[in-house]
Amino acid sequence: MINLLLAIHNHQPVGNFGYIFEKAFKQCYWPILNTLAEFPKVRISMHHSGPLLDYAKKYEPAYIPTLVKMIKAGQIEPLGGGYYEPILAVIPTRDASGQIQMLQDFWAAESGFRPNGIWTTERIWEPSLTTLLAENGIKFTILDDEHFRAAGITDNPVKNYYITERHGEMVSILPSDATLRYYIPFKSPEDVIAHLVYLADTYPGSAITYGDDGEKFGMWPGTFEWVIEKGWLKKFFQLLTERSDKINVTTISEYLAKNKPEGRVYLPTCSYHEMGEWAMPAHSIHKLDEIKQFLEQHGKWEEAKPFVRGGYWDNFLTKYPESNYMHKKMLHVSGKIAKSEVGGQRSEKISEAKKHLYMAQCNCAYWHGLFGGLYLNYLRHAIYDNLIKAENIIDAAAGNASATRIEKTDIDCDLNEEIIISNKELIAVVKPERGGSLIEFSNRKSGLNLQDVLSRHEEAYHKTPKVQEKVASEQKDGIPSIHDLNKDPSKIGKIVYDPCERYSFLDRIWKADAEPEQALKRFCKTPYAVASVGTNNLKLVATYNDLTIEKEFFMEDGASFKAHYRLKWSAPVKEAVRFGTELNLTLLAGHDEKRYYLDTNGQRSLLDSVASLKDVEQISLVDEYFNFRLEITANKKMDVWRYPVQTISQSEAGFDLLYQGSCIIWSIIIPVGTAEMEFDLDLNFKH
Repeated sequence: MINLLLAIHNHQPVGNFGYIFEKAFKQCYWPILNTLAEFPKVRISMHHSGPLLDYAKKYEPAYIPTLVKMIKAGQIEPLGGGYYEPILAVIPTRDASGQIQMLQDFWAAESGFRPNGIWTTERIWEPSLTTLLAENGIKFTILDDEHFRAAGITDNPVKNYYITERHGEMVSILPSDATLRYYIPFKSPEDVIAHLVYLADTYPGSAITYGDDGEKFGMWPGTFEWVIEKGWLKKFFQLLTERSDKINVTTISEYLAKNKPEGRVYLPTCSYHEMGEWAMPAHSIHKLDEIKQFLEQHGKWEEAKPFVRGGYWDNFLTKYPESNYMHKKMLHVSGKIAKSEVGGQRSEKISEAKKHLYMAQCNCAYWHGLFGGLYLNYLRHAIYDNLIKAENIIDAAAGNASATRIEKTDIDCDLNEEIIISNKELIAVVKPERGGSLIEFSNRKSGLNLQDVLSRHEEAYHKTPKVQEKVASEQKDGIPSIHDLNKDPSKIGKIVYDPCERYSFLDRIWKADAEPEQALKRFCKTPYAVASVGTNNLKLVATYNDLTIEKEFFMEDGASFKAHYRLKWSAPVKEAVRFGTELNLTLLAGHDEKRYYLDTNGQRSLLDSVASLKDVEQISLVDEYFNFRLEITANKKMDVWRYPVQTISQSEAGFDLLYQGSCIIWSIIIPVGTAEMEFDLDLNFKH
């Protein structure tokens, strides 16, 4: 007989659409519970992230009581974790402990049971997590068998469980079996049971662990029909019950209580194999793929796989500067909350700010792999929305939210100082080192960072060769896993890459008769020097050949942000040129009739439209959901060229063309003989 330890992880990210939550409960979470209830001898461990629990409390009121009933009956063991599904290794320890305790407290209040184990987000492990878990009363977690092989344990399968230790603190770690993860639920129930029976006969008395996403049982492509409607899950539980002579299905805590560990292990920093690939730059992924193909051709891949790995999660912060800034902004807000807590601010305000911070630590928007993640602007918006709300609470409590404040700090941790200009209405973060640009422009009332525009990055899958997709109906013994669906990005459109980040007030100079995309110089990588810092203004200076650019930002006490430009040539211009500055702004949707451009004649245009406008003094961006109009006003007539910034990204079902924001380039011709030119751009919110 073999002990089967089944663990199911259920999660939807903070900021996901309500209809996705509704669909997930209908097609996945409820069917799993209802089917499991029919087979009381099948006992499993189950994890629910905080976003699901919050949603269930509000919209699925019978779900948690049903879950608690099964917990008290001993059929389900709840797993803990970070409440809002953070990657524990990349958030401050104080926040990681707070999130773990938040989920522990939830289950203690609901069921009287404090979980012994946690689900480690994306199975991202660092040795330092050992002490974090132990100090928070956690006895075990589940990682992949791949983690163990990376540590030199090459057994196949990796059985039972191991202990790990750090500074004398110990935690048990269970290896989730790769074969089961790829079999369940994609192979037939009979094939899965046959494999388990084989393991029971070959390794009697051992334990085999399965831990994976619950969404595989109804939310992944083709799985609702296969797993629920066609009865895969019911048949699987039925066969487990019938083969109880060979397969003992039990909870993890019960197994640990009765069995000694297999041994001691010290695992390296890693996650599952695909995560290591996704975290690397596109060219490195192609190189790794070449190595993999070479080893496969020589029959050595499976043997070499544990020792041929890509990067690890933190590399996403290098791969995507937008992710890095969002992460560092989160650390910045966390630090402000911690400082306020030490300063003795009201505990209820601290708790409220912490909850928003914890929600902003939900991992999904910070990285991109097989799913949309970082590429989904509504997930990034949810992060910024919660960070802005947390910062609003802390600043208001400290009395710092009204008058304009200017702060110098290296917010993005690159050894270059940024300047934060803020007041009660706005937060603007200027990066002198990166073209004197605006890297955050947040409207505090709406919780919207209008500067949250993702650049068009090179992705390894952009060069994926055309391969005919596998069709579920053609799979006689199961359905294809999401990893097996091959897709062609060229069907979406032309792939374009940006030379630098999509920040605002990125300056350009080009020939007067050329199009903006043919600009001779785009100052996105040119550092601007800080000339002066006032109480409500910041002056920056840069030089290009014989041109000196002075750029001064002003923020008054209202919802207005102004840029004043002074261009000085050491000698009069001999050939007419065009100077412009580029704004990249988002209202989250490019093709929504309630989010649009509005000109001074009352003409509306969708944000994903392309236009070249002459002699413009004002255009507005209107958002009827947030109920504001952003008026962009020039103090002299200028030309405007605008177009949508759209990315081609991979998703569960294929490729998506996603609106990230709108590029708006304001420019003016510098006539022959000009030695000096000035102009203003004023960004003013009207609610």
